[in-house]
Amino acid sequence: MVLLFIALLASAAFAQDVFITVDQFGYRSDAKKVAVLRSPELGYDASLSYTPGSVMEVVDSATAQVVFSGAPVAFQEGAVDTASGDKIWWFDFSSVKTPGTYFIRDKADNLKQSFYFRIRDDIYNDILKAAMRMMFYQRVGMAKEEKYAGKAWADGVNHAQDKAARLFTDSTNAATERDVSGGWFDAGDFNKYTVWNGNYIETLLRAYMDAPKAFTDDYNIPESGNGIPDILDEVKWGMDHLLRMQNSDGSVLSVVDEDHVSPPSAATGRSYYGAPNAMSAYSAAKAFALGSIVADKRGNTEYAATLKDAAQRAFKWAEAHPDSMFYNNKAEYGTKDLAAGQQEIDTNYTTGARFAVKVAADFAMYELTGDANYLKRFSATPDSLPLMRQYGSWALDQYRVAHSLLYLLYLGYKDADADVKSIVQERFVAQFRQSKYFVSGLEHDGFRSYIRDYNWGSNSAKASSGLLFGKMAAYEGATSAEAGTWRDAAEEYLHYLHGVNPFGMVYLSNMGSYGASKSVTKFYHGWFKDDNPAPGYVTGGANSRYAWADCCKQYDADNSAKGCGSANNNALCYAVSIPVGEPHAKMYANINDGWPIDSWELTEPSLGYQTAYIRLISQFVKEKGVGIGEKFEPSDTTDAVKPVTAPALNLNVALTGNSLEAVSSGDIREIRLFDVNNRETLRWNGNARRVSLDISALKPGVYVIRAVSGQKTLTRLVVKR
Repeated sequence: MVLLFIALLASAAFAQDVFITVDQFGYRSDAKKVAVLRSPELGYDASLSYTPGSVMEVVDSATAQVVFSGAPVAFQEGAVDTASGDKIWWFDFSSVKTPGTYFIRDKADNLKQSFYFRIRDDIYNDILKAAMRMMFYQRVGMAKEEKYAGKAWADGVNHAQDKAARLFTDSTNAATERDVSGGWFDAGDFNKYTVWNGNYIETLLRAYMDAPKAFTDDYNIPESGNGIPDILDEVKWGMDHLLRMQNSDGSVLSVVDEDHVSPPSAATGRSYYGAPNAMSAYSAAKAFALGSIVADKRGNTEYAATLKDAAQRAFKWAEAHPDSMFYNNKAEYGTKDLAAGQQEIDTNYTTGARFAVKVAADFAMYELTGDANYLKRFSATPDSLPLMRQYGSWALDQYRVAHSLLYLLYLGYKDADADVKSIVQERFVAQFRQSKYFVSGLEHDGFRSYIRDYNWGSNSAKASSGLLFGKMAAYEGATSAEAGTWRDAAEEYLHYLHGVNPFGMVYLSNMGSYGASKSVTKFYHGWFKDDNPAPGYVTGGANSRYAWADCCKQYDADNSAKGCGSANNNALCYAVSIPVGEPHAKMYANINDGWPIDSWELTEPSLGYQTAYIRLISQFVKEKGVGIGEKFEPSDTTDAVKPVTAPALNLNVALTGNSLEAVSSGDIREIRLFDVNNRETLRWNGNARRVSLDISALKPGVYVIRAVSGQKTLTRLVVKR
């Protein structure tokens, strides 16, 4: 009975409806802080309702004292938020700056309260570590030892067969075998794509170059403590893979197809690779170039020279073969089942997409060499990017943030053409200020993080849009008022991903031990099949286009076995509840089901989403690292993250009068109490083996106590008499 009660309570903890949404990790002391209150009007939860009282209170959880109170403000005078289908109120408590743990409650109804959150200047440092550690879990060809990965996610070496991969179109020819090892699983699938790997490395390096002191050497990966920021150790893991993908003529292989088995170490099938193409060479060239710049600044001149040579050879080959194409996973090209999806950037795919990849490589080569000739392609034809050609239309939106970042780079180059810079400022900067998709959209989203569309990968759009606001805040042409507003806006997108959304849920996986009360518990991935995935994965997010698979629709229409091919397959269509016909921002569910559920359209993570999030959050961490040309000293790593495999808890809990005593064989990091209605009534954070808590304010009854040590969580029933 006890186990059943705990199981039901744990289930309720995720399913519970959240009416007062906050960033569940917390807020920086000087940040703008706005809780979003919601009353569902449309969607799965429309039967629920909540009308806030006239006064909301911020309560210090340690003292139970009200530290701030104020009135919530109705969003758009009570109109329903279009994206979420909710009525919205905003409660601004920015004046609360004192470090501590708090929650927000409705003075008129104390049962309506937010999750706990903290205020401190380094509130996001550990969250950045968790997000970066996701890259470690995605590494190909490395054992995930328990001391680094945690017991639940430890695994042996995977895909050692990458060292003898064969050309897919000549798969029986042993002479085509070559080493394509290393790199990262791209997403929930285990494949590796060169064009996208180049993007991931670029994003990580740009994040580091923006704020090198945001990154430290204590992420508990195998390289931690080596005097190099762990982000650069991670970049090198991906960079060395790209070097193996490069041919002697400078060309770069396009894709690696991996065997898919869970856990990854059980995958023994042969690996295959695809032929080179121009986009892979351009993308690799920019990664090599930026890597060379950073390596040189850090004094690693030998590696810098290797990467510079690789960049020049890749760029030269791409320039000689600018229209070379390779289509994977297409029957008409003899490549069906070579990886998933399509890595080739077709001329019909997105206007300007191939040009943008070339320009990104140009800019990186310019930064590497200082040769202004690399800027001529963009300077000669700036209208090859949609914004310049479609001024006033949808050219400046969530789909072209990468283009926008290129404009900002160009504006900062001393060798940029003055006339072209003037055009960019006139069109890009002016449109950003006026765009209903950016600045003018800020007041038109109930959850304070406007994007035009909730399509596949909407969380990436949120992170990227936040990043653009952050970069525009630093733009030298921004007024001081604009800079402040835009930086606040950037952080609002972070808050959305941390729980200020219609689900009141952190869109990173398994973040309970990092302070989240409700986070993603399941997502589409070839490794993590249950409800206990590794922490820190950014999932795809709400997708307004998600629907039943076509075969399910056919079966539903004529009730025949034809639909998905068999009665068993047809039954899968309705085996889980999926979000269909919901308001766009509510088109999400915690599911990890394959065809015909196709949950990858909602929940699959991607290194593209992950690196965009990493670059965004790195703008808001407390800088504890060192300069770009410096090494960490032992004193620099005093805040090192604790290994995820902390000692197992032998927890004893006793209630004596008005005191709760907890004693453990290992450090207790967190204690939380929930009543039978799953309301959190107490939270303690710290590091101690003996904890004594005053519970005199608690009413008699049954409670659940949860104690956390590392990634180990124990749940026990306790009774206050």
